[in-house]
Amino acid sequence: MTFYICLLPIMFIMIIQGFAWIKFLPNKVKIITLFILIAMLFRYICILILFLADNIKYLYMLKIPFFLNLIAVPLIAFTAMYIFMRKDNIKFYYIFVISAVLCVLYGFIMHNYEVILKNAQQYPAVLGYIMTFSKGSYIFWPYIVFNTLVIFFVLGFMGKNNPNKFGIYIIVLAACITSVELIAWLLDVKVLVQPVLGDVSWTAVWIYVLNKVRKNHYSNIKSG
Repeated sequence: MTFYICLLPIMFIMIIQGFAWIKFLPNKVKIITLFILIAMLFRYICILILFLADNIKYLYMLKIPFFLNLIAVPLIAFTAMYIFMRKDNIKFYYIFVISAVLCVLYGFIMHNYEVILKNAQQYPAVLGYIMTFSKGSYIFWPYIVFNTLVIFFVLGFMGKNNPNKFGIYIIVLAACITSVELIAWLLDVKVLVQPVLGDVSWTAVWIYVLNKVRKNHYSNIKSG
């Protein structure tokens, strides 16, 4: 589980880097970025608490912030695709509408689906607990379908004549990693303590997007 332990600080480093770049972003992207980074920060603080915990008491209180990647990752995907598409007829405020819809869906999930805590000692060199949904397939399969649709959409509608080929490739890669990881998780093939590879992949995509937007915004200010 050394790999899992290494992924946690990498995730925190990317989140901190994202916060450091916020001041260089356009206002609309800044708001979305702040929302995404805070959501991921809360999730990974919860993961760290679960990793270090030696008592199950009060851990169920982490339920709401723990699964915030279910909002953050789709928001990263939609915003990254919007930025790379460069479609002037699609307004950015749709991203805020999507954010509101995701929050409503998340509230529904938190209210209607119970979570369970498991001891993580089945994994070597890992302490603490694992949190997951008692009926995880009802949550994760739609999440897998979403990532699969992202792959087809990006390859079908964005791959042709798009100047940012690398951006397209990393979106597809992140969606593939997330789908494969969750399918393995549902089949009880759990290589890592928590399914975090997808989170790390999508956060890396977001850091790449922020870097592109930051540079473009700075160039526009300088030229203007």
